[in-house]
Amino acid sequence: MGTLYILEPDVYVSKDGGVLKVSRQKGREVLLERPLVHVSDVVILGNATMTSSAVYACVEQGTSIHYLTRGGTYLAQVAPIENKNVPMRVKQYEAYLSETWKHNLAKRFVEGKLQNAVVFAKRSGAEVDDLVCLFDDIQHCTDTEVLRGLEGNAARIYFSLIKHKFPEEFAPESRSKRPPRDPANSLLSLAYTFLSKECQTAVRVAGLDPYIGYLHETKYGRPALALDLMEEFRSILADSVVLTLFNKGMITSDMFEASEGFPKLTDDGFKQFLRAWEERLNQQVTHPHLKQKLDYRQIMLAQARILGKHLMGELPEYLPFSVR
Repeated sequence: MGTLYILEPDVYVSKDGGVLKVSRQKGREVLLERPLVHVSDVVILGNATMTSSAVYACVEQGTSIHYLTRGGTYLAQVAPIENKNVPMRVKQYEAYLSETWKHNLAKRFVEGKLQNAVVFAKRSGAEVDDLVCLFDDIQHCTDTEVLRGLEGNAARIYFSLIKHKFPEEFAPESRSKRPPRDPANSLLSLAYTFLSKECQTAVRVAGLDPYIGYLHETKYGRPALALDLMEEFRSILADSVVLTLFNKGMITSDMFEASEGFPKLTDDGFKQFLRAWEERLNQQVTHPHLKQKLDYRQIMLAQARILGKHLMGELPEYLPFSVR
């Protein structure tokens, strides 16, 4: 199963039997047909009309529908009714209310993030001593606010290392988010949005509440647990795809246009990004704990399920995903 991306403006998405059809002029000009059983998610970027029968069929199958702006801002999600595993949700909330349990889980997410950041930066040819030094501080940290500060410091050091790995034309001075000031930051923000979407799907499928997290503070409308989970994958998925696109010349300066106050991808640029993103997600690697070859969507779901098993007392601790 894969993600169906709808980029064309003003198109019509309908259901014909067990097939999703994307067309213009309400079905008179068919652009794409995809068997629904092969679609795990539908991502709509911009304006599109989706019939109620198509929405119903997606939700009934367990296929989520995501709405994003062309700039990559996540707007909304239509998802199946929440998983009915109430005991797991109760344990998730218990862990959130326990300062010790919450802190230990937050620490695991930070350790996973730092481990993968070190590996990715080292593979990129960077000197990682300043990052490695943080492991000891994180392992001995007993305060969650201090831990968040250490995580933020690690993120700043890491970005100072990888920003030099961009081609000179695109090398960013610093990380900028709202809005991203340059093409590199714009593409990084887009990749993080797509990664967040994948993690939200994983935690929902695993039966967890995406809005109750441990590292990220819980705020109205913030999918804190999905953001916790995505920390393990930022460097090895999002950053990896973005650097590959720039360094291999797959994304060029003419694939950006100034819009809404920041540079965003043209249609051709978006298609290049999506091809690279899907290729990376479909790559199979051996999961270090399960000892199975899985693609990255399966790995994110596996991590959400490992967390669920820990919450239910089936595992003594949460084991973050790490590469070597």
